Formats: sequence, structure tokens, C-alpha cells
Amino acid sequence: MRYRVKINQEKLNELKKQLQPGKSYWALIGIVIFFFVPEVVAYFWGDEIKEFFNLKAAHSSGALKYLYSKLTSLGENSYFNIALGVLFVVWFFKARKE
Repeated sequence: MRYRVKINQEKLNELKKQLQPGKSYWALIGIVIFFFVPEVVAYFWGDEIKEFFNLKAAHSSGALKYLYSKLTSLGENSYFNIALGVLFVVWFFKARKE
């Protein structure tokens, strides 16, 4: 048995506007914290991060050794992360403010 649901377009648009996140400084701070701060940390302390995880991998065995060896990539800059952060910042300032 199929049910037909009558959708009121106006109510749907109202719900969409209520669920849509607004622009705020919290969003900008979140973009900076999650995309740019880790890259700055990796730029200045990348060698120390790699050395730390290499030492942890040397003293571990099994799955932990594999995970620590994978975590050494945290000491490298990710240009994808930087580009994505820049795109989010551009989107943040270009998005219409209601």
C-alpha cells in the first residue's frame, strides 16, 4: 500500500530556512581552528611531531606500530587542507547574510 503525502511548499521552505545555519563569528573561528591552525603547527613543529611518532613506533608493536607510523604524516603540510580552508573562508564572506 502506498501513501501519498501532500507537501506544503511554503512550510517546507520555512523549515529549510530554520535549519540553514547562519553566518556568525563562531563559524569563522571554527574554519580557522580546523583548517589553518593545524597547518601552522605542522609548519613550525613538523619535525618534532615526526620524531615523536617515530620514537613511539620504535617502542611499540603490532597495530600500534602501524598507527604511529601513519601518524608521522601529521608533521607534513597539507595543501589540500589549506585550499579547502580558503574556499570555506571565501564561501563564508560571499554567502548572503539574512
